[in-house]
Amino acid sequence: MVRFKNRWVLFQIAEDPVIENGQVVYPKTKLEINDYVISNSIFKAVELNYGAFGKGQGAVSVKWYNSTTRIGILRIPRDFTDMYLSSMFYMKEIATIPCSLHILHISGTVIFIQQKAIEWDRKFYLKEQQYADSKGQSYSSIDNIEASKRALAALS
Repeated sequence: MVRFKNRWVLFQIAEDPVIENGQVVYPKTKLEINDYVISNSIFKAVELNYGAFGKGQGAVSVKWYNSTTRIGILRIPRDFTDMYLSSMFYMKEIATIPCSLHILHISGTVIFIQQKAIEWDRKFYLKEQQYADSKGQSYSSIDNIEASKRALAALS
């Protein structure tokens, strides 16, 4: 029996800056995209960069995506990891939204990628809480961190 080996990729979607009134503005809008749109965009990027050969080299699937933190977990075939990562590096848009993918971590097991995703989510929510505290607003980072942990625990 043959076992298919995978790599797990932790990625973050970063919106590209926009020039408004002669100044560079980094938008902080919530991206309205889902798992299917992301995996379809990555698959199209592989097809664009590697042609029919890339199109036939396994499937890509987004296992988890948090639209608030813009962090997700992707499963790709181990043998073609470099091909997928290079295609993700050169992506300039997802569903006509100008953005880029940042690779945060690559792992061979889902457990280690879950731990890294929790760390990144924790950093994001704590930074959001500091920002809200400086503005005098109330923000509960603990609830968001716990919800993120529950969603990630459902993967394994």
